[in-house]
Amino acid sequence: MISFFPLLLVCYEIINYLANDMYLPALPSMIQDLGINTHLAQQTVSLWFFGSGSFHLLTGPISERFGRKPVLLIGGVLFVIATWVCAFTSNIHILLFARFMQGAVVSTLSTAGYASIHEAYDRKQAIQILALMSSMVMLAPAVGPFIGGIFLQWLSWRWIFIVLALSASIIWLGLFFVMIETRCRMQTHMFRSSHVLIYYRQILKNKAFMLNLCIISFNILAKVAWIVGGPFLIISQFKLNTLYFGLTQILVFGSQIFGAHFVKRVIHRIDINHLINQGLIISLFASLLAVALSVMFPNKLIGLVICLMIFCFGTALSSPLQRLCIEACPEPMGARMAIYATSISLFCGLASFLFSFTYTGNLLWFASLLLILASLASLVRWFSLKYFFSI
Repeated sequence: MISFFPLLLVCYEIINYLANDMYLPALPSMIQDLGINTHLAQQTVSLWFFGSGSFHLLTGPISERFGRKPVLLIGGVLFVIATWVCAFTSNIHILLFARFMQGAVVSTLSTAGYASIHEAYDRKQAIQILALMSSMVMLAPAVGPFIGGIFLQWLSWRWIFIVLALSASIIWLGLFFVMIETRCRMQTHMFRSSHVLIYYRQILKNKAFMLNLCIISFNILAKVAWIVGGPFLIISQFKLNTLYFGLTQILVFGSQIFGAHFVKRVIHRIDINHLINQGLIISLFASLLAVALSVMFPNKLIGLVICLMIFCFGTALSSPLQRLCIEACPEPMGARMAIYATSISLFCGLASFLFSFTYTGNLLWFASLLLILASLASLVRWFSLKYFFSI
C-alpha cells in the first residue's frame, strides 16, 4: 500500500497547486469581473503563499502527536470548503480569505504527507521518489495555465475552482483508504508540547540545515517571480492570449520535469554534491543570458522563455538539496518539515508581495531578479562548502 501512496499524495498536491496555477490566466478577467485593480488581483496569489507558510509550525507537532493521516485528511476537507467559497463568492475580501485558507492546507501536505515519504524510504530511494513527485507536481505550473486558458475560452474563471473542488474530493477518498501511518511510536511519546520550541531552536541553529534552506529558497523565488509577473507580462504587456501563456508554462516547467527525470536516472551514478553544483552553475548561466538578451532584445519574449527553461533544468539538478537539508538535523521529522516548509512558504509569500509592487512590465525586470536570486544561491553554496562543511 505504501508504494501507491506517493502517487495519490502527488495527485492531491497537484490539485492544491492547480488552485494557484490554473487560474493565473484568469487574473486579468477576474479584475473586470470583481472590479478590482491589478495589485489586488496579484494579492490573491500572495495570500496563497502566506497561507501556505502560516501553519506548518502547528501542524508539524500535531502530526507527531496525533498522526500523519488525520492531519492530512482534515486539511483536505478544509481545502474543499475553501475552494467552493472561491468558486461562488463575489466579495474580494472573502475571496482573499479563502485563498489564504487554500494555501494553509499546503502545511498538511508538507508536514504530514512528505514526512511520511522521508520516514518510509532511505536516502536514495527518497531522492528518487521525491524527484519523480517533483516532476509530477511541476505539471501544475506547466499545464495548469494552459488548461485554465482552455476553460476561459468558454467558461467563467469560477468553473476552475468548481472542477478543483470536485477533483480534490475524489482524491481525498483515495487517501482515506490508502494512506498508512509511518511515524515512530516511541518518537510520538517523546514529542511533547514542552519540547517543541527546543526542537525548533535547535533546527534553526543548525548551519547545514539553514544554508541548504537558503539555496533552495532562492531557486524557488525565481519561479515565484514568474508566477506573479508572468500572466501580466505575457497577456497584458505583450498582448498574447491565455492559451499562449499556457503553452509558455508548459515549456518552462516542462524543462523542470525533464531535469527531475534526469536526476532520477543518474542519482546512483553521480555524486550528489557534484550534481547540485552543476545545477547551480547552469541556473546562474541562464540568468546571465537572460539579462543579456533582455538588454539586446527588450521586445522579444522568446529569449526570456528559453533562459527560464535552462534555469528550471538547473534547479531540478540541484533538487537533492531538499534531502540533504532534512538529513542535517536529528530532531523529529515533523519538526524538521515544519521549519523547512514554513521558512520557504513565508519567504515566497513575502517575495510575491514585493514582486507585485515592483513589477514594471518589462523583460529586464524579471531577468534582473533571476540574476540576483541565482547569484545568491551560488554564493551561499560556495560559502558553505568553503568555510563550513561539505553539505
